[in-house]
Amino acid sequence: MDYHEEFKKVLLGDPHCMLGKNGVTVEFLEHVSTLLKRYKIVKIKALKSIAENSDIRALAEDIKEKTNAFLLDMRGKTFIISKYPLKK
Repeated sequence: MDYHEEFKKVLLGDPHCMLGKNGVTVEFLEHVSTLLKRYKIVKIKALKSIAENSDIRALAEDIKEKTNAFLLDMRGKTFIISKYPLKK
């Protein structure tokens, strides 16, 4: 399957994990790293409890940096990170 097709599939699908009120913890980062190894592209949704108190873009950038991933897309409280950059 093409990487762009995989991105579209993830974009239209359900989130792989939810970012809750505890925020970016060590356990959450380990879980995201495991998902990245398995799926290569991961969709994460921030719940309302964390979204009201934090900047979603800052959280996405923090997760991206700590998991050595690339931020592909961000829409509202949902963002997609990938193990590899999306080539045009």
